[in-house]
Amino acid sequence: MLLASLKVLPQINNIIEYDLLLLFAGWCIGFYFYFLFDTKISKMFCVCIIVLSTINFIFQSHAYFDSLGFYLFSLCVVIMIFIYFIQLLKKSPGETILMNFNFWINISFLIYHLGAIIIFLSIYILTNMVSKWQDRLNIGNLWAAQNILLFLSALCLSYGFIWIKFHKKSSL
Repeated sequence: MLLASLKVLPQINNIIEYDLLLLFAGWCIGFYFYFLFDTKISKMFCVCIIVLSTINFIFQSHAYFDSLGFYLFSLCVVIMIFIYFIQLLKKSPGETILMNFNFWINISFLIYHLGAIIIFLSIYILTNMVSKWQDRLNIGNLWAAQNILLFLSALCLSYGFIWIKFHKKSSL
C-alpha cells in the first residue's frame, strides 16, 4: 500500500482485507464484551454482534468498501460501551474506576468509535448519494481524521496504563 500511495505500483484492491478486518473486529470485540458483561441480555447483544458480522461478511459483495457495515459496527460498540459503564457504576467496586484497566480500554474505544460513526456515515453518504462524482471525490481528510482518533485513543490507553502503574506503586 505504501508503494501504491507513492505511485510506484498501481493501486491494489484491498476491499477484502477491510471486510476481513470488520469480521475480525466484530468477533474480537464481541467476545471481549461477552466476557466483560454480567447479564444475559448484554451477553446476547454481543452474540448478535458476532453473528451479524459473520452474516455481513458472507453476504458482502467485496466489491466496495462497506462503510455502512463499519458505521453499524461502531454504533454497536458505542452501545456496548455504555452498557459496560452502567454495569461498572452499578457494581461500585471498593477501588476507583480509574484503577480498572477495562475502564481505560472502553474510554479508548469510545474516543475512536464515536468519531468513527461520523466518519463512516459521511463516507457512506458521500459515496452513495454523490456516486456521479465518485471519481472526483476526495475522502482523504476523513481517513486522516480516523487516524487522529486512533492516535488519541492510543494515547488515552497509554495514559490509563501509566496511571494504574504509578498509583499501584505509590500505594505500596
